[in-house]
Amino acid sequence: MKLKHLLFTASVFIFTGSLIAQEAPAEDTKANKKEAKAAEKAAKEAEKAAAPVDTAKRVRPPFATSKWPSISVGVGNMSFMGDIADNTSTFTYTNWRMGYNFRIEHRTWSALGFALNGLYGKVAENERSPVRNLNFQSTVMQAEFDIMIYLDNNLFINRASRFSPYLFGGVGYMMFDPKTNLTNEDDKAYHYWADGTIRTEPEYITVNGVLIKDEVAIGHITPGTPEYNITTIDDSYETKIDKSLDSEQKTITKSGLTIPVGLGLRYKLSDKFDVCASGTYYITMTDYLDGLKGNKGVGGNDAFIYTSLSFAWNIGMGTPKAAPSIYDEIDFDALDNEDDDGDGINNVDDWCAGTPSGVPVDANGCPFDNDKDGVADYKDDEPNSVLGAIVDAKGVTIGEDSYDDLGADTVGTPRNLVLESHPKSKPERVGSYYSFDKPQSAQGSAGIGEFAEVDTDGDGFISPQEITNAIDMFFDGNLDYSATKLHSLIDFFFDQE
Repeated sequence: MKLKHLLFTASVFIFTGSLIAQEAPAEDTKANKKEAKAAEKAAKEAEKAAAPVDTAKRVRPPFATSKWPSISVGVGNMSFMGDIADNTSTFTYTNWRMGYNFRIEHRTWSALGFALNGLYGKVAENERSPVRNLNFQSTVMQAEFDIMIYLDNNLFINRASRFSPYLFGGVGYMMFDPKTNLTNEDDKAYHYWADGTIRTEPEYITVNGVLIKDEVAIGHITPGTPEYNITTIDDSYETKIDKSLDSEQKTITKSGLTIPVGLGLRYKLSDKFDVCASGTYYITMTDYLDGLKGNKGVGGNDAFIYTSLSFAWNIGMGTPKAAPSIYDEIDFDALDNEDDDGDGINNVDDWCAGTPSGVPVDANGCPFDNDKDGVADYKDDEPNSVLGAIVDAKGVTIGEDSYDDLGADTVGTPRNLVLESHPKSKPERVGSYYSFDKPQSAQGSAGIGEFAEVDTDGDGFISPQEITNAIDMFFDGNLDYSATKLHSLIDFFFDQE
């Protein structure tokens, strides 16, 4: 093995030496390399210039879409903004009431959609002041049509983002039923005293047209029990408001149009489910939602705010849109059913494609081979070969006398199988691959031919020592061989038998 490595190294040196020994000057070689690099660079630039310019829009990540709408159910609070107000409140959520909504929404285009929304809830307020003490609660039912504007439309926010902010506005129709709370649970009327208490007896009464302190009422207060006729406002709202609470006493129409405007943020839990937070400001076309006409609100009309958290189900949501593919127009079902060789077995299940027409095949689409010799019956010249026999490409058994006729035919039966089956056909080995021992019978100088001068002992065999000496002489300049001839010598050395 050491000798083999030595010879391989020598071959490398020979190749290197042949490059050094070339007749062209080094300067010319360097100039040729520069010219080649320049030509290669020019070719690449020309190819780049000839390439078509990609004018297509930047491909966005896929997003889920559906032809069906989404359904959402929400819950939140409703806060009143109108003529009856708690003057001590700093914001509208002091006296909020629960609200519920049901929404059907369809995202028709990337940035635009439509929704139908139903709302049910209550608005209420209690006013307590030295000059006026009013309260109300109205049950509200509303249906509305909204136009949706989605900001995750690939202009502001990527459509594939999990966050989807949106704006909306529309028109609705509202029905309401206002009530006021005038009596406590014992059905006694509320009286608002100057000292800030609420009692079941009036603080003043009229006697002969003169307003005087109700001493009788005061007398009802038993010493030591000043809370005797003090009460608190309950949450009953037992009295319907059919006429306005102001001096006009106008009959109230308990319905009207509304204009909802709002914004929201949707978080996509998955392709099918979202959770949404939204706030809606409802401008009503009535000033009697609280049963009182006044000048507060938009244009003197009442309004309310509904903030909610909802859960949405996207009906029929499909998989994200994929980028167009060259395979979109290919009918893969038709391909699965194709049978190019017409043997009755589809291509996807056919183990032997290209079977000639009319040839019987098995369940795998392969021609029958009754003698199991690897050659199909329809081209087997010997259809009943002995099981295990070595046969040629025509299915005919190969005997010992037939080996020489095979030659180097790689299409025929592999050489090692033939030699295994017929050991006597194996030629006698000469020499040892590992030791390169001298063969038992010399070939004579005539067999060496052009390499006779390397065979220094004249025995007709190039020994390892002789090939080593030849390589040394070549590099020393004492052997008039070209690099090609030296390679041929080395090949001859390994091919000796």
